[in-house]
Amino acid sequence: MNLKQSRRGPRLVLLSITVLVLLAGLIGAPAAAVGQATLQPTETAVPLSTPTAVPTSTPAALPAVNWSDVSVYRQAMKPAFASDVDPFATANRYLIVARLSIETDAIIRGAERVRFTNRTPDVLNEIVFRLYPNSPVLAGRMNVTHVTVGSSVVEPVLSALDTVMTIPLQQPLSPGRAVEMLLDFTVTMTRGLDASYGRFGFVHNVVSATAWYPTLSVYDIGLGWWKSLPSPQGDPAYTESGLYDVRLTAPADMTVAMSGVEIDKTENADGTLTHRGVTGPMRDFAFQASTRYVVDSTEVDGTRLNAVHYKDPANPTVDATDAVMKYAVFAMQTFNKAYGEYPFKEFNVVENPTPTGVEFPGLVQIAENSWVKGNDFLEITVAHETAHQWFYSLIGNNQVEHPWLDEGMARYSEFVYTRAAYGEAAGNEYINRYQRNYERYTGQGLPDMPVDEPVRSFTPLAYGVIVYNKGGLFVVELERELGRDVVDRALKEYVRRYKYAVVTSADFKRVFEDVSGKDLTALFEKWIGGFQNQAAPAPETTAVF
Repeated sequence: MNLKQSRRGPRLVLLSITVLVLLAGLIGAPAAAVGQATLQPTETAVPLSTPTAVPTSTPAALPAVNWSDVSVYRQAMKPAFASDVDPFATANRYLIVARLSIETDAIIRGAERVRFTNRTPDVLNEIVFRLYPNSPVLAGRMNVTHVTVGSSVVEPVLSALDTVMTIPLQQPLSPGRAVEMLLDFTVTMTRGLDASYGRFGFVHNVVSATAWYPTLSVYDIGLGWWKSLPSPQGDPAYTESGLYDVRLTAPADMTVAMSGVEIDKTENADGTLTHRGVTGPMRDFAFQASTRYVVDSTEVDGTRLNAVHYKDPANPTVDATDAVMKYAVFAMQTFNKAYGEYPFKEFNVVENPTPTGVEFPGLVQIAENSWVKGNDFLEITVAHETAHQWFYSLIGNNQVEHPWLDEGMARYSEFVYTRAAYGEAAGNEYINRYQRNYERYTGQGLPDMPVDEPVRSFTPLAYGVIVYNKGGLFVVELERELGRDVVDRALKEYVRRYKYAVVTSADFKRVFEDVSGKDLTALFEKWIGGFQNQAAPAPETTAVF
């Protein structure tokens, strides 16, 4: 739907989606806020609770896997992109069998069969997994109770507050060689937990699960395995694209939305349902589950768009599901045209207790408090989180060390959306308001930092203004220097060249120089920084898409 026909212009509010920095001088902003930036209480680490003790249990038997057969994963792709899964036969591979039960807390008991192929030039003596629920950022509890490498039981080494699990290898793993591992695990989400902007928790009868399974870390060439603790603000994970086959058993009265597509649903004698989901190349497998959910669906450019929303909204007369569908459809159409076609068969937009919006591959959360007709944040939140399906999901980056690469580009995508929906004048005004806020920030003597710094380098206010706003404005500056046509062509090439891969700022710069034919070193150093810590990750695949 062409939004120009339905509304005269967007409610031009500025939203840092993860930090939710509410900036001064906006249309509709309270008079008291004019001239002064305000900040919603920022995300802080949640004190670790003492979850209910989880009785040990025997996980479901893990079926054997023919790792060379990737045909099932093609079901998660639009037909034109089905062959994209083929090179990922030798990427990170997960088969996960898990059961979600609602006890005093939400408990996941699971096991996974993981195949890791050494795609680095180095001989590896260890493999590192991340146990993200153990971090203070997520404040859950994950226990890994059994690890097998090949046919041998091994004792992993835990570090960094039990968020890093290092598995020693009895035989060094040469480049090109693969190893299969089996892990049993349990995860506890304490009732009432709502951590890391709602990405992980059990609140309002909604289970939100991301990085809920032992997750392979990333081996950066020249640096080794990534073992850093995430910061309280920002996104906590850094992962590579892989293929997932997940069999999740949950109470039959819970609706489950997940990354990828559900290809099978089995009724069990104990009153549960087993949902089998598979993905194309994705960097995480997230799911949401609740007895409160219902699903409305539509088609957009060959993708099934699911709006997963409450059947018991606090005020049904202002439920915004229709608006969410309209905004998400237009966002997908706009970004398909601007960046390249979304290759996956499904995309879920999920109402959630999060205070903002959070992105995962194939699934985004939208705050229940925004899922209201007339809410100023709703439209731009949907657009921003949908843009992350290109910048974070398709093109990955270390979100802890280089957050601007996805958040700055999602902010820029808000500009792209606003221009497409409401015209050049509205788009320019939206950009100018960010520009004026950035100038107010620097005019107060606050540090005008380079954009490409780790999350930990920024105060909460600087994180929103520099990473999000200055990051987005940098691409606008590239439009002014190179012309919008060159930027449009460069962004399409960026997605084409690095789809499913992990990038650094140097990769971003290289594409713009290749397309423009210009040396952009001075401009990038002025805005982005000097490209420290730009080690390349292990290559995801040798294929070029």
